[in-house]
Amino acid sequence: MAGSGSNKRERQIILKARFNEQEASLVKQQADAAGLSVSAVIRFALLDQAPLRASRTPPLDRELAARLLAALGSIACSMRQAADAGDIDHLSETVIAAQRDLAELRTVVMSALGRKP
Repeated sequence: MAGSGSNKRERQIILKARFNEQEASLVKQQADAAGLSVSAVIRFALLDQAPLRASRTPPLDRELAARLLAALGSIACSMRQAADAGDIDHLSETVIAAQRDLAELRTVVMSALGRKP
């Protein structure tokens, strides 16, 4: 396939290194935490080259995150109303777990939006 991205790579030389399981795991964790490829992390560590950008972190769709946050609030409100009306046992372990999960999801979405929960 003429002109494909893989044929236009700037870095065409491949070097290999051997790691034990713990070392490989650490390198992969660092790459994941930085949102970079393993190659970028190794280049940065060895050559003191700053990575161009986080390549594997997908952008947050702020509108969808806000919609999710609204839906979580609506679900939590409906559960409270049902418990107050006696439609569900608000002391049920399942209801308590669901409310805890909703609160945790809300915290994660708020953090992703850059807001304090």
